[in-house]
Amino acid sequence: MSTIAKRAEQVMLTDEEKAHAARFLEAVGGDPAEFATSTGQQVPGPLNEIIRTVLNAIAEGRPVAVSAMPDQLTTTNAASLLGVSRPTLMKWVREGRIDAVKVGSHHRLNAGDVLSLRERLKAEQRSAVFELLDMQESAPAE
Repeated sequence: MSTIAKRAEQVMLTDEEKAHAARFLEAVGGDPAEFATSTGQQVPGPLNEIIRTVLNAIAEGRPVAVSAMPDQLTTTNAASLLGVSRPTLMKWVREGRIDAVKVGSHHRLNAGDVLSLRERLKAEQRSAVFELLDMQESAPAE
């Protein structure tokens, strides 16, 4: 019988189960490439990454919480996902950089829009880094 205690949606692991996770990761070199079911069916990539992240956190003794993202996010949650301050996010809403809807006196943002903007921001950051590297390489040596 499993020693996992289930309370509602919460799973509490014993020290032994945490050690199992650590030993498993050590046995596969710390980074399992892909997980599969007992019938050999491959776990899809995004789920694979979730499992890998959870196992690493368990093995390191860090707390883990997995939850589904709601369809609409508060401005505080959206700003956190984007890595910006809430005032910056509200400025972007006013500028039309990202859409928001009013629910009473509060703004809500579509989770898909927030994730799309996050990917665009990451792409812009990567582009800026490569542009800076190109400028450094083409600069005359002193």
